[in-house]
Amino acid sequence: MDDTGNPEGLGAELLETLVKMAPTKEEEIKLKNYDGDLSKLGPAERFLKQVLDIPLAFKRVEAMLYRANFETEVIYLKKSFQTLEVCVANIISMINLLLSLIS
Repeated sequence: MDDTGNPEGLGAELLETLVKMAPTKEEEIKLKNYDGDLSKLGPAERFLKQVLDIPLAFKRVEAMLYRANFETEVIYLKKSFQTLEVCVANIISMINLLLSLIS
């Protein structure tokens, strides 16, 4: 991440992995309350314990993931709306054709 908070340097894949690593509330409480020797924790638990010292760390990662995927999602939605517009236009023309056949 650069100085402006741009998450592109981390990549969506890494951010998704970090979001999936988020501990449950129970795990979070256990890690926060652990006051024993840190070397007795596994590497993942030590990492999570350090990350949990950062206020709202996993919410921040989720926000960064949202920002990293935003443009891709907008492109997908634009294509979906274009498809929907074509479908509606086809339905309207079919209705008009049906109405002209009936009258």
